[in-house]
Amino acid sequence: MFYKKTLKGKKETERQFEFDIFAQEQNIKDDDVLLKTGQAKLSYNFISEDGSLKSGYGFKALTMPVDDQNLDVESDFSIKGTEVQHVWKLKYYDIDLEADCNCLFYYNDANEVCFDALFRQRSISFSYPTKFSSLPFITHYRYDKQDAILLSSKDGKTLVITSLGVRKEVETPGIISCCSHYGKLFAITAEARGSLVYTDTDVINWDNSLTKNLDFTDERGDLNRIISFNDYIYLFRDFGITEISAYSNSQSFAVSHVYRASNYIQPNTIVEYGDNVYFIEGDKLKVFNGTSVKEIEIKCLQMLNGMDNRYINAECYDGKYFLACRADFKDGQIIGCENCENGFKNNLLIIYDIANKQVDLLRGVDIRQMLALTNNLKSKFIACFYNENKGMIGQLTKNGNVFGQKLSNMWKSGKLDFDMPGERKRIKSFLITSFSDCKVSFKSDLGEKVCFVKGDKDVQKIQVNVLGNMFEIAVESASGEDDYISNFVVTVSK
Repeated sequence: MFYKKTLKGKKETERQFEFDIFAQEQNIKDDDVLLKTGQAKLSYNFISEDGSLKSGYGFKALTMPVDDQNLDVESDFSIKGTEVQHVWKLKYYDIDLEADCNCLFYYNDANEVCFDALFRQRSISFSYPTKFSSLPFITHYRYDKQDAILLSSKDGKTLVITSLGVRKEVETPGIISCCSHYGKLFAITAEARGSLVYTDTDVINWDNSLTKNLDFTDERGDLNRIISFNDYIYLFRDFGITEISAYSNSQSFAVSHVYRASNYIQPNTIVEYGDNVYFIEGDKLKVFNGTSVKEIEIKCLQMLNGMDNRYINAECYDGKYFLACRADFKDGQIIGCENCENGFKNNLLIIYDIANKQVDLLRGVDIRQMLALTNNLKSKFIACFYNENKGMIGQLTKNGNVFGQKLSNMWKSGKLDFDMPGERKRIKSFLITSFSDCKVSFKSDLGEKVCFVKGDKDVQKIQVNVLGNMFEIAVESASGEDDYISNFVVTVSK
C-alpha cells in the first residue's frame, strides 16, 4: 500500500497595522526609518486634529454681517485699491449706541487708509488719502482714554486714528512700537533702534526737546517691540528680552535682562496671547510668561532652515498660534502659490493648537499679514496676501480651497518595515473609510501600486499586492470640501 505524501509549505503569517495616529504631529526632523508605523513624515492641507484626515484650512473672500441683530446675513466686504498691504482693527465704545463697536482698517497701494464698520449695517468703505510714500509703521496706542492707532513713517509724519477717524497729523520720529505706562509714553523709533525713547507728553504733543533715551548697546541688539504686561515693560530685541520697571513718580528705571536668545527673534512673530507671549527664535517656537522662556517643539519648523524668512509673521486666534512663513518641503511638488511666475514670499501657514499641541499645515498660500477679529457678536480670522491675491482680504475656512482653488493635499509616511527588519513582505490589502474620492499609493524598493478609492461612508477593503522590504505610503484626496478619511488599516504578510 502506498500512502500519499503531503508536502509541508511555509505557512503565511499576516499582521494588521492600524494607522490610527493621523493626529500625531508629522516628523520631518528625524530620519525616515525612525518614524513609527502610522506617523506622517509629511502632511499638508489636511486637518487631522481628531485622528482622521479632514478637509484642510483655506480662505475665501471676507464677508461681514450687515446687522448686529441678524448675524447670519452677511455681505461682501468692499475693497478699495488693487493691493491690500496691511490690515488692523480698532474697538471703541459708542456713547450714542451704548455698545462696543469695531472698525476694520486697511492700507492700500494708493497710499490710502480705508476703514469700514464691522458686525453692523454698512453702506460704503471710507478712505483717507495719506502723504506716505510707502507702507508706514503701524502700532496701537492708548490716547485720550481710548484705543488709537498710529501710522508713522521714517520721514517724521504720524497719523493718529481714533474712533472719530483721523484725529491729527503730527511730526514725530518713525515710531515702530510704543505703549503708555504710568503716565509716560515709551517708544522705539526707526532712527534710534538701540534706544528706548520716553516722555511725559503724549503723541499729539510730541516734542523732541522733551524726550529722553535709555540706551542699550549690549550684545542683545536692536529693540523691536514693546509689550506692557504684569506691571512691567518688556523690550523684545534681536537676541533677547529686557525688562524695564517704571514708576509714575520717578525718572529712574530698573533694567533687567531676563533672556538671552541663541538665535534671531523674528519681530513680526511676537504675539501676546492670554498670560504669555509667543515668538519664533531661529526655527523654534518659544513662549515667555514674564519670568522665563520655554521652547515648544514643533518638528516641521525645521523646514524653515536656510530659507529667506524676512516676510514671516504670526497671529493668535481661537487658542491657536498661526505662523505664515517660507518653507522648503524638499518633495519636488509645486502647490498653490508656489506656481506663481513672480515667485512667492511665503508658502506655508502653520497652525499650532496651544492646548492640545496639534499641528496642521496649509501649504500653497502667500500670506502677507493676519488679524484676529474677536467680538462678543462674531469672530473671524482674516489675512491679506501677496501676488495673485494681493487685492483680497480673506477669511479662514475649513474647506481646503483658497479663493475657490482646490489645493493638493498629502499625507505621507516614513520608510516602514512593519516591525520585520530585513525581511521581504507583501502588502496584501488595506481597509479605509473615505467619504470622498481619494488615492492611496504604496511604494517599495521592489515596486509601486496606486489605488483609486471611490468615496463611500462605509469601510472598504482594497487589494494591493506589493512586495518589498521597506515601504512608503501616501494618501491624497481629490475633493477638498468634504474630505473625511479614517479606519485606515494595512494588512501585511510574510
